[in-house]
Amino acid sequence: MTEEETETSLSGVTAQTTSTELPVEPPQTPGTSVPSSGRRPAFRDIRRQLTPEELSSTGVQKLLLEMLEEVDATCDHLQPYVGLYHDADKRAAILSEQLKTPKRIEIFFGVGVGLGGAIIGLGPFFGRIGPEYGWVAAIVGLLLVGGAAFGRILKI
Repeated sequence: MTEEETETSLSGVTAQTTSTELPVEPPQTPGTSVPSSGRRPAFRDIRRQLTPEELSSTGVQKLLLEMLEEVDATCDHLQPYVGLYHDADKRAAILSEQLKTPKRIEIFFGVGVGLGGAIIGLGPFFGRIGPEYGWVAAIVGLLLVGGAAFGRILKI
């Protein structure tokens, strides 16, 4: 964010403020209309540009200075939250990165479970050739499935 210092002179009274976004608009003549903006419906159609006669009024100057002080107080009140936001954003990025599982672990787990399950499924077929072959196939299949699950838990 870039901060711009602006200085407003109100008939000899000078106020200084720091703002993050100040629209740069060409000065308009008193007769031209300024697009209305605001949140309150009662103030929507009010022209926002003040004439030099209106600015010379002490009441207007006091109101503008009061509004400026109110905005500065609000800015000072909210300033600590900027740092807290950035800290929370960093923490969230770190935690989301830690939650991501690398593709190599997913591939390792899928291949291990797939091959282990296939070998366990072929256990009865090898058991017909010889009972010891069926048990060996079942044990090798279980070891593959268990190793894949263990590797996923440890995230090797």
